[in-house]
Amino acid sequence: MKRQIKAKGMLAALGIFLGLSWAAADMQYAQAADNTEISELSQLMTTEESVEMKAAPDDGAEGIMLYQKGDSVFVTGETANGWYRAMYQDKIGYIPKDSLSPQEIDVAALDEEMAQTEEEAKFMVEVVERYRDQARRSKIWGGVIIVLVLGIFATGIISGITSAKKRDLR
Repeated sequence: MKRQIKAKGMLAALGIFLGLSWAAADMQYAQAADNTEISELSQLMTTEESVEMKAAPDDGAEGIMLYQKGDSVFVTGETANGWYRAMYQDKIGYIPKDSLSPQEIDVAALDEEMAQTEEEAKFMVEVVERYRDQARRSKIWGGVIIVLVLGIFATGIISGITSAKKRDLR
């Protein structure tokens, strides 16, 4: 009983700690956003070097995570003082502008790949529809065959009964 109460107390304390940590991080982000004018972006960029994402647009701010050279970063904003606001999963932070470069996207290759994927999808739909039609026809023909077999058995039984009655009458 005492262990259960102690465990519940520890869980409650952990919950409060996590809640306060989340609130503090949220406040820190809000303060950073309030103090810094941010132009909204929505762009994929590549790291030019290993770089740490910071909690605020300041070299002295707490590091949130480390990106390796060549990693892709989703940039959501740009500050006037030389930082990009980046997002990764549930983390929002800041990376110096000189550490990132726009990611080159080959639009023609993407269009070609999308067209090929679309053709493959159409082909798969056609194959599935053909399979469904064949399955439906197989069920229909299976039903027809069952009816014919039952009809043959019924005819045989009726013929046998009729023949037996005719023999009995003679």
